[in-house]
Amino acid sequence: MFASLTRFQAIAVLAGLVLLAALSLTIRAEPGGAAITGNGTYSDVKLYVDIAQAVSGGEGYYQAATRLHRAHGFPTSPFVTVRPPTLAWIEAALGLKAAHLLLGALLAVTVLAWYAMLRPLGSAAERVGAALLVLIGGAMVASANLVVTHELWAGVLVALATALLARGLWVPALLTVACALAIRELALPFVPIAAFWALRGGRKREAAAWIALLAAYAIALYLHKLAVTPLSLPGDALSQGWGGMRGPAAPLRDIVDVTLINLLPPPLSYLVALLALVGFLGAPAALARIALPWLGAIVILLAGFARPVNFYWAILCVPIVTAGLAFLPRLVRQLVEALRRRG
Repeated sequence: MFASLTRFQAIAVLAGLVLLAALSLTIRAEPGGAAITGNGTYSDVKLYVDIAQAVSGGEGYYQAATRLHRAHGFPTSPFVTVRPPTLAWIEAALGLKAAHLLLGALLAVTVLAWYAMLRPLGSAAERVGAALLVLIGGAMVASANLVVTHELWAGVLVALATALLARGLWVPALLTVACALAIRELALPFVPIAAFWALRGGRKREAAAWIALLAAYAIALYLHKLAVTPLSLPGDALSQGWGGMRGPAAPLRDIVDVTLINLLPPPLSYLVALLALVGFLGAPAALARIALPWLGAIVILLAGFARPVNFYWAILCVPIVTAGLAFLPRLVRQLVEALRRRG
């Protein structure tokens, strides 16, 4: 991305990156918001486990979800506070243990897809490094308790779709993103990103397919609303809204909280999270043009809309985000080459 910069432009970019790095080192850790309501012991993870078990026992998804939301003080309004039924149906059909194995297999396929995607695009070190960092980024998958986390499934599916789309395999990428959307609507920003690049490349059939997916999902969300709204009662808890406005430090804190970067002490951990994001500036163009706007969309969601209790939205970055560290050497080389140019 920076290979064609002039020397002056490279100096400006380098100055900006140094400033961002310095600012990241001034961030202080803050207590995160736990997704717990009621008596302070019933978490959202327990909620989704109980919903899956209720559905497995024969209760309808929407009846079970709204009943349990209500019983434990979770909001049922607006309708998006009740998750789509897809993941509960999968877990009810397979059981939580089998669903956990499926999620692990999905991460393994994603790691292999990233390695294969980078074969013609990156060096051997980048291929191996990025694949290992995707695996590390998906470390949450190892926890059986988190198999009910919708953002985790969606994040892994988006990571797989990113690798597929970067290789030009748009049909399987579209189907993969459709699966992610069926689990969590916050995967939606990926669709206009893919549609934009298809239009930019003159691939009208592909662009039409992505736009059709967007339209189909709007209908699916409307049907979801029709299913939730009649079961939401006047006395139910209401969402506090999504106007957190926590600022640019929030995404770094949240990314650290949901990845193994949290093994490092702050503020060093925040610097590493920033470097992981910045690293994609040095990624091969076919990957960077997808990964950067996707991660940028999540950063905007976390900085502008997420409340502290919504920190888990950062899981949508998993397992992509840590892979950016693999491209830092390429980014440094590009900047050094630009700085050596005359004029």
